[in-house]
Amino acid sequence: MSFTSMSALPFELEQDIFKNAANSDRRSALSLALVARRVQFWVEPVIYNCVALQYGGSESARVLEGFISATKTKPASFFARYVKTLLLSDIPTCFMMEILAVCTGLTDLRVWPHTPSAVTQFVVASSIRPTHLYFSAEHLAAHGRAPNFSLPLFQELTHLELHDTWGQLMAWAPNFAMLPQLTHLALAFGFPFSCGSIASYGLSTILVNCSKLKVCVLRCMLSEDELRFGQDTAIANSIVDPRVVVVGWRRSQARWAGGLWNEKANLWNQAKAIVAAR
Repeated sequence: MSFTSMSALPFELEQDIFKNAANSDRRSALSLALVARRVQFWVEPVIYNCVALQYGGSESARVLEGFISATKTKPASFFARYVKTLLLSDIPTCFMMEILAVCTGLTDLRVWPHTPSAVTQFVVASSIRPTHLYFSAEHLAAHGRAPNFSLPLFQELTHLELHDTWGQLMAWAPNFAMLPQLTHLALAFGFPFSCGSIASYGLSTILVNCSKLKVCVLRCMLSEDELRFGQDTAIANSIVDPRVVVVGWRRSQARWAGGLWNEKANLWNQAKAIVAAR
């Protein structure tokens, strides 16, 4: 069907066709936006709903430059309304701040692999209230204190993944009880029980105090030798709580970006399937 014949369709039907096409294939949405002004208006919310901005090649740089350019030509209200999921990976802090200043309606924020102090403080002071958050909380732990998870930023969180060190996370264990809506938690570790009873107590504290917690993922950063000798399985077998899932950690941007559009790569879907099968 040609675009000319498409234009003869009822307005609502034509709109539904283009929006469904954009939703089914995000790459095609970029091409569809060039068809006509009205089509661009329909599919742009799909394009901007989920955004991954990162350094790592000419294509990534082009996407980042395009988004920054768009913030200069579109009103801030556009980004606040339509950008719901945002991944920021290895881009300059000044760009992160500029992007977060307009993306105030986020429900899913991912900052990988490190969260600069300025970005942490900016987000905490902003009106962003995500339900899904992936970042480092180390800059909230000023002067050796545990992060204050009672801040407004955290009050609607249901899914939280932190990539701080295992020692930091266990020291903060009692404060996870300040997250009233938390149902899914992911933490990274190398060998968690190298701290002995302290680590075991910290994990138990989290599991007991987070009353709504359904899934706790321990992302296992082990060497190839440790994996070959089944260290991940030994760790998993040492934890009896059925909500705890031990999985391998692959330090790559692909894992973070892949879960945005690929349901099979989504960490939470994988973990929930394991818990449900028990």
